[in-house]
Amino acid sequence: MVAIIFQILLCAIYTTAYDNLALWKLAWVQHNFPGKEVDWGAAKAVDGLYNDRSAGGNQCTLSNFGQTTTTWRVDLGSVIRISHINIYYRTDNYPSPGVYNNRFAGFFLYVSNSTTKDDGHLCFHEIQNVNGTPVENQTISCSVHGRYVIYYNERRPGVTYPSYYSRYAYNELCEVEVYGCSDPTFYGVKCDQQCPDECQEKKCDVITGHCLGCIPGYQGFRCRQACNKGLFGANCLHVCGHCAGNATCDHVNGSCPSGYCAPGWKHSSNGKCDQECDDGNFGYNCMLTCNGHCADRLPCSKTDGVCPGECMEGWTNPYCNEKCSRRSYGKACMERCGYCANNEPCNHINGTCPDSCEPGYKGEKCDEEADPRTSGFLCKSLCTNVCNAVCKKKIWN
Repeated sequence: MVAIIFQILLCAIYTTAYDNLALWKLAWVQHNFPGKEVDWGAAKAVDGLYNDRSAGGNQCTLSNFGQTTTTWRVDLGSVIRISHINIYYRTDNYPSPGVYNNRFAGFFLYVSNSTTKDDGHLCFHEIQNVNGTPVENQTISCSVHGRYVIYYNERRPGVTYPSYYSRYAYNELCEVEVYGCSDPTFYGVKCDQQCPDECQEKKCDVITGHCLGCIPGYQGFRCRQACNKGLFGANCLHVCGHCAGNATCDHVNGSCPSGYCAPGWKHSSNGKCDQECDDGNFGYNCMLTCNGHCADRLPCSKTDGVCPGECMEGWTNPYCNEKCSRRSYGKACMERCGYCANNEPCNHINGTCPDSCEPGYKGEKCDEEADPRTSGFLCKSLCTNVCNAVCKKKIWN
């Protein structure tokens, strides 16, 4: 009794608010009763008439006998925002519980955007197991978008059903009313309130106005709140890249406000600063090139270009982009040049002299003392008594 009273109250509340969008719409039934396609056809469930809910009243859809499944559907003409659905089942005008609720028992109700229930949303499945249920008048809340409302029932071989269920599946719908807003971008009891602009496809719940989904960059029931700092995009699930100056990316598309990425990062194919610099590049948007003189040919820091360890021989400073001074060479520029002729600097890598040595020195690096009796180019020519001279080593100043 309580369930019946609740159904009546719920129906009264709902039906004063929305229009019946199924009235006189195109309907289809799986198993027409032979010879009764007009009197008991699919359209009888959407003609607005159900004051005589008997077979003789010709106001109900009655399917053929002996079926294991039965399906009926109505095409609402377009995708609409549904609030609830009323079903009035055959009673033969007897008070509830009537004589046909055993045929009604176990039914399914779907809303779909195609003609098949398998693509749709299951609004309701009647699963009571008490004899005398369900009641013949049903008000089912189903706040979804859809074009087709599909009633389905089954009595499949090999499946055990409650003892009071009918042997076969029947469709004996006297009326199916679908209430909601014909324009899915509006909601409210009069369908006169527009869904928030930030709702995905501008669609919202027909009763509360809550968005069914948000456009990228927004969140919340009404999608009025921007994504939290550091997040962007659909459902605010995407993490921002690395923007210059530690700036927050755009909450909608993830782009950086200045167009520049933080040092060490560059734009990927999606336009976000979420791709590290390639080895050999560094700085803002990876626009600078490493000098290539880091020890062991390691890449420089992608952020500031500093080498991660030592420099190659002959190079110095944190970036390894400065040659050793003219009087030093080698690893960490710790080796001292020899005595190159004309005070020329030695090679900054291996210390060799570019031309010749100062008098008194020899070797590729001019760091070996020569025989004091020799002079000239690399001290290879022998001094003569005529010149009455002795080779002298030049002291390096």
